[in-house]
Amino acid sequence: MLSSGSAAAEDAVYEAEQATLTGSNEIVEDGDASRGRAVGRFSAKGDCVVFHIEAPQDGFYDLTFVGKGIGGEKTNYVFVDGVQIGEIRCPDGVYGSDILHRTALTGGEHELRVQEGWGWFYLDSVTVTRTEPVPDSVYEVTPTLCNSNATEETKALYRFLHDCYGKYTLSGQYAPNGLSSGEISAIYALTGKHPALLGLDMADYTPSRQAFMTRQGESVDRAIEYHEHGGIVTFSWHWTAPPDTILPVGQGVSEIPWWHGYLKENCTFDLKRALNGEDPDGMQALQQDIGAIAVQLKRLEAAGVPILWRPLHEASGGWFWWGAAGPEAYKQLWILLYEMLTDVYHCNNLIWVCNCQDPDWYPGDDYVDIVGVDVYMLPRQYGPLTDKFTELTEYPGKGKIAALTENGVVPDIDCCLQANVHWSWLCTWNEEYVVKNGTYSPEYTEPELLRKVYDSDAVLTLEDLPLLRNEMIGE
Repeated sequence: MLSSGSAAAEDAVYEAEQATLTGSNEIVEDGDASRGRAVGRFSAKGDCVVFHIEAPQDGFYDLTFVGKGIGGEKTNYVFVDGVQIGEIRCPDGVYGSDILHRTALTGGEHELRVQEGWGWFYLDSVTVTRTEPVPDSVYEVTPTLCNSNATEETKALYRFLHDCYGKYTLSGQYAPNGLSSGEISAIYALTGKHPALLGLDMADYTPSRQAFMTRQGESVDRAIEYHEHGGIVTFSWHWTAPPDTILPVGQGVSEIPWWHGYLKENCTFDLKRALNGEDPDGMQALQQDIGAIAVQLKRLEAAGVPILWRPLHEASGGWFWWGAAGPEAYKQLWILLYEMLTDVYHCNNLIWVCNCQDPDWYPGDDYVDIVGVDVYMLPRQYGPLTDKFTELTEYPGKGKIAALTENGVVPDIDCCLQANVHWSWLCTWNEEYVVKNGTYSPEYTEPELLRKVYDSDAVLTLEDLPLLRNEMIGE
């Protein structure tokens, strides 16, 4: 193994203190670093470290970064030749490794830049290792659902996704008002097509949320409407904590804490105490909320609408109350939710999509049908997210379909195809990621890129679904 600022071996280590430093970064003495020195602190906007790495030949390379966070786990940006390829996470107070998997490099020298995102960390080194591209075998996944009592419509939707996986990516868009949303209108005006998949939320049906507001949720009606137009629907659930745990105005991170009552900083709800019996009222509140959501899911089932059900999302980030108590409590809650909706309320129209963002939080193959990840790249950074795709396909025990369950920027489909990365679907978040001042916003995804994606033969839109579903699953 070589170790220099211009290493050229297939497995080469580049020390941060030998790279080019910009901004306020400086070399720091640290006995825990590999050579007693690291680079930090990435404390100002634009601070970065620039490596010049050598790829011996065209191919795919794992980039392993060693760093530690200052004052908590920190996430920061990585670019190759000016293009963002992902983010790295550094654990709090101790050096740890984070790998960006399968970065495509042409043979020769490349500029690798680690740039301040969250900031405040020490970077020790990066190792460049030759690896293989995404294998076709990842698209050989479980052919059946966890719930053997799933409705025929639900089984048919899963068979369709199963048959499409590795061949097509479904276009998707979160749009609270469904077909009448500004996001859907802007996409149609630009591309002449509608997304195959509509993203909605169960938030407004939560009893604790309705305790603070008078209007009723409309998402179920929007979902039925989209289904009747031939579309597919996914639901998340921004689960508002019990009303008596919501902080008063002026004490939470939001001006009106109940409006964002799913954030841990806006409530005092302790999931662990509710689950272990110390807070029976808390457990009763959880069960009451689940029962209320079951009513809405049964409405959808009665209308023949199968749902890509994505509750308890982004748990490992720690910003939601369902992730604040750690992975074991989270997994216990996921199983409670699964068993109540499946065995107690018999909601048989659900395809369970786990979006925990970390393998240590994965509740298990028996309770998950599809794995997903939420990724928000910097504006106009269109990479295929090969690293996230690789991580997602490696931690289920059985093969599971992998989806890009939330995105800000829309990935370039040509880059995805070149990397053999076939997300089952993508689902762009709403508001400023798509529209601003009533028209399409090019801030995150340029119009030309969105048109290319929606026009691609490898991407399915709402207009593609009826004929293709008839051909593939005989609906």
